[in-house]
This record gives sequence, structure tokens and C-alpha cells, in this order.
Amino acid sequence: MRDDKGRYRRPDDKQISSEMEELLGLYLASLQEQKSSTSQSTVETRRREVRYWLAFCEANSIDPLAAETNDIRGYIQTNTNYADTTLDSYYRSIQSFYSIVANDQASAELELENGHPCRDKHDIDLKEDYNIHGSTPEYKLQHNLSGNDIDGVRESDQIIALKPETIHELFDHVPGETEYNKLRNEVAIRLAWYTGCRSEELSRLKIENITWDQCQIELRSAKLDPAENPDLIRRTVFFPNEFRLTLRRWVERERHSYSSAAEPESGRILVTTHNPEMRPAGISDIIKQAARNAGIQRPLRPADPGPGEEIKEWVVTSHRIRRSAISHWVNDCPEIDIHQARQMAGHAKIEQTMNYVEDDVEQIGDDYQRAMSKQR
Repeated sequence: MRDDKGRYRRPDDKQISSEMEELLGLYLASLQEQKSSTSQSTVETRRREVRYWLAFCEANSIDPLAAETNDIRGYIQTNTNYADTTLDSYYRSIQSFYSIVANDQASAELELENGHPCRDKHDIDLKEDYNIHGSTPEYKLQHNLSGNDIDGVRESDQIIALKPETIHELFDHVPGETEYNKLRNEVAIRLAWYTGCRSEELSRLKIENITWDQCQIELRSAKLDPAENPDLIRRTVFFPNEFRLTLRRWVERERHSYSSAAEPESGRILVTTHNPEMRPAGISDIIKQAARNAGIQRPLRPADPGPGEEIKEWVVTSHRIRRSAISHWVNDCPEIDIHQARQMAGHAKIEQTMNYVEDDVEQIGDDYQRAMSKQR
């Protein structure tokens, strides 16, 4: 159901009921019947992303076969923390669902009560309505994005990330009105950087899943479908030995004194004074405030906003910290190979991790010569 202000809410997870699973199965079968040339990778993308839409419908008591345009707008607005290309893919999957259902003549269960709610740009235009650009080159062209133009930023073909020295500036400018509050916020920022977790995953990290002697935390992925990626739905992330003392101090000594809602030895690592869980938006706000304190925050798009113009994206965000961590692992840490980075990041495909790699022809040449010399 919607919240007390009538706003759409995001589901707690991506699980759906058996009835919704049946509807998803009917859609996928019809998709493959109507478009037999559809690749398996596209089918899997549609399976995953239509499931997200159906989970949203269930969480908000929406019959997906009777959904209206405003329901889909609500879905878009509850997911604006994702990258433009991700949101574009989510929307394309919803369009596919309704196009396939509208054209289906084989299944009596696939009938739309109110017609296709988002057939074309007349209904919803991501670019015009929400300033969402599905094409990465167009995104950069529209907003003049270049890592070379922003201090402390590195850029591969598809990823804009912060350099490690920029991240370290955040540690020295942690916001907080009290000692307890400042320690909690420092733990949040450092965990974001050390683990590369999404903000949703950070909010769900639990004390009982910490293995102290190995400096690791087990978590459940916020994005992957367990049926498609059973080996990655639960993964292990790590933190440096030197952070163990700070994290342990927060978890075992300060956390339950800070929060009246926290249990002393169990529950979420990140809490608020009156809530046993810190929401992802709260984590993002801490990171943005630390960046402002450090003097390194700036608008990313539009790059030069006019008076009263809404800023769509900032340079320093919780998701940028995640991207920066992965970029650091694959480009600056020779001890971590690309497959290990993929596992820590929770990427379904190695190609996602490869997007973070910066080509360095000179380094490739040096590495090649060293490798060949060992064979003589």
C-alpha cells in the first residue's frame, strides 16, 4: 500500500507472489512466441526487470493488467537513484511487458483492462519528462561530462569514478553533531568505500554476519535475482584490518547507546536514534554532506545549473562511491584480479566489471615484457 502521504513505495525486496510468478511466466512465453528471434540474454533481462515491476505493483496494490500511466510514473520516480542507462532498461522492459500482453492472442489471462499505459513518448518521455538519457554517449554529450574536467575524478569509457585520494577527503570531513553521530557517519562512509556496497545493501548489513578475524561481512545482494544468480545472491565483502577497531567500537560499545531501537548484539550495523535500520537515502545524505564539508561536491548534471534549476545528479553520491571502489579494485590493486572484483561487486556478468577497466597501453607493454622474460 502507499504510505500515509499517498506516495508510491518501493518493495522491501524483489520477491513476488505465485500469482505474479504465473503472470511473469505467461508474459515470457508469449514474448518468445511473438518474437522468436529474441536472444536469451534479452529474455533474462526482461525476466529480471519485469519481476521488479511486478514486485512494485504488489507493494502498492496495483493490478499490473489494469495499471495506468501514472502508476509507471510512480515506479520511475521511486527508482531515480539508479543510473540513467539502468532506468532506461527498466522502462523498456515495462514497455515490452505491455506490448506483448496487448498483442497476445493465445492466452485468455493476458488481457489489459485499461490498454497499453506507456506505448510511446506521447505517454511517457524519459528524456523530456525526467531528464533521463538511455544512451551513455548522448548522456555525456548533453551534459558535457568529462572526468578530465573535474578534479579528483577518473573516467573510463562508461564509468565516472572518484580517485582514492578524493574519497579520503570525505573521511576527514565527516558530518555529525555529536560524537556518537559522527562515529556512525564515519562507519557508513568507510563501509561504502571499503565494501563497494549499494546503499540498499549498506542499510541491511548485520552485526551477526560479520566475521571479525577475517574482516568480512556476508550480505544478500540488493539487485540480483536468486533464481538467475544463485552463486551471487549472497556474497562476501571485506574491510581493511585497520578499520576493524573503529567498526568494533561502534558495533559493540556505541551503537546501542546511540539508538534506543538497537539491540546490543544483533541487528543492522547502521541505525538511527529511533530506528533499528538506517534507510539508503540517509546514507546518501551523509556522503553528500561530507563532500560539501570537504569542498569537493559539485553538480554533475546539469554541470552549470541556472538560478532555480533543479540539480539532477551530484558528483559525489553513494552510488559514485560504489563505482569508485570497483574502479579502484580493477585499476589500482594488482592483488585483486578481475574475477575477484566481480564477486565483491556482485556483478552478474564479467562484462559489467570490465566496464571499469582503464586501458593503459604502456603498463600492458611493461607487464608483457616481464611475463615473457620469465619464460627464457
